[in-house]
Amino acid sequence: MPSVGEAIEMLRSGKVDAFALGREALVPYQAEIPGSRILDGYIHATGIAIAVPKNRPAALAHASAFLKDAKASGLVRRTFDKVGEKTAVAPAD
Repeated sequence: MPSVGEAIEMLRSGKVDAFALGREALVPYQAEIPGSRILDGYIHATGIAIAVPKNRPAALAHASAFLKDAKASGLVRRTFDKVGEKTAVAPAD
């Protein structure tokens, strides 16, 4: 489909039965399509990462501490849950 909007319109009109996007992209559109559901599993998975430039030990330490705290406090899980993402969260270490 050329656009998500066109795919949604085709669902509404009954011209298609389903369409696929990344789970996080589907969640906002689900409310626009009464009776729709997001299936378990996936056809595409997107990894989430934090990167810092080489030779920036302070930046690496800050990013590492933030991520560790965000996982330990449940922030990462709550954020994933809010958008319907069922991806497992790695331990905070």
